[in-house]
Amino acid sequence: MRCHHFDSGECRSCTLLDLPRPRQIAQGRAWVETLLAPYLHPGTSWGEPILGPEAGFRARGKMAVGGTTQDPILGLPGQKLSADLCDCPLYPEGVEAVLEGAKALTRRAQVPPYDVARRRGELKNVLVTASPEGEHLLRLVLRSEQPLGRIREHLPTLLAAHPSIVAVTANIHPDHTTRVEGDVEIHLAGAESIAVRTGDVTLFARPQSFLQTNTEVAGHLYRQAASWLAELTDGFGEAPQIWDLYCGLGGFALHTALAVPTAHVTGVEVSAQAITGAQEAAAAQDIPSTFLVDDATAWAIREAAGPDGPPDAVIVNPPRRGIGPELSAWLEDSGVRDVVYSSCNPTTLATDLAAMPSLAIVGGRYVDMFPHTEHAEVIVRLRRSDRPDTVAHEPVDQGAP
Repeated sequence: MRCHHFDSGECRSCTLLDLPRPRQIAQGRAWVETLLAPYLHPGTSWGEPILGPEAGFRARGKMAVGGTTQDPILGLPGQKLSADLCDCPLYPEGVEAVLEGAKALTRRAQVPPYDVARRRGELKNVLVTASPEGEHLLRLVLRSEQPLGRIREHLPTLLAAHPSIVAVTANIHPDHTTRVEGDVEIHLAGAESIAVRTGDVTLFARPQSFLQTNTEVAGHLYRQAASWLAELTDGFGEAPQIWDLYCGLGGFALHTALAVPTAHVTGVEVSAQAITGAQEAAAAQDIPSTFLVDDATAWAIREAAGPDGPPDAVIVNPPRRGIGPELSAWLEDSGVRDVVYSSCNPTTLATDLAAMPSLAIVGGRYVDMFPHTEHAEVIVRLRRSDRPDTVAHEPVDQGAP
């Protein structure tokens, strides 16, 4: 992939773009596999990397707003907003037009960009979610509700010009912080969610729920986890219990319920919006599963102490901080034989594995979720080992790739 913004020096967020992609993948894979080598069960080898396209893959666009009311500029948060990046080649077809439409809307509605230095203005960020079918959810992050009347007045023109936009919301973010969005979301037009076909299921993403940025790679991730769990059917009882902790919109849980139809799959997530989306997806596709709003760690510890005890298998897909010492300690002592851990931060995965010496990696794949960057992800299959001495108790710090 080539990008004129990178070549001109206007944007350097794709830090590895000058490196051929095979070398990008080899470099990232080598770092992950070296970092996690102490936790690999003897005789286990890594699977092939999970890859997607090198361009047009970003399902979510987060654009900071600069410039003037009459000439707004959309660039990346945290960078100098001197160049407009609406035509970034990482975005799928249709996103550039929607971003240009958002700029036209704010010009007509006279919504001034937020000036960080002066702490004045209104429009902070423009956020877009794109589905593989070419539909879009548009979010305008504003400092206050003051411009909403003007925005509502001019919304029909935007929607008529861009019929791919299925929903528009305003996010109110009054604080002067580096956070991209605030806590208050106001529905302005269209549907309550956007349907995003991911792997073998359709997920329903609401404005403030987390959605994997790379839809194609996310689908491969969900299928891999479900495939691993389906291979364990013979070791399960007639109605195995499988928990998906940090389930988000339910991608892992829904795929697992399809792959292991005899299982009782329960997804737990602290975000109420995400759980509403997961429940909507399960109902719309008639996939038997249960989704609950709760803290994943607290729920697991509490539920395992109940009459049904711990589950037969656990899926964890935590944020970058990892599952942490409390959930790691519970998994280590729980007796759960099989765990699938999808990690967006291999370093914290290594820390968590060091706290679970009875669980060793018996399968794993490097995940290229963000091509052209040093960001690495990984999915591993863990099996309780009869030889806890086969894994290390302290993580090996290999640094970043």
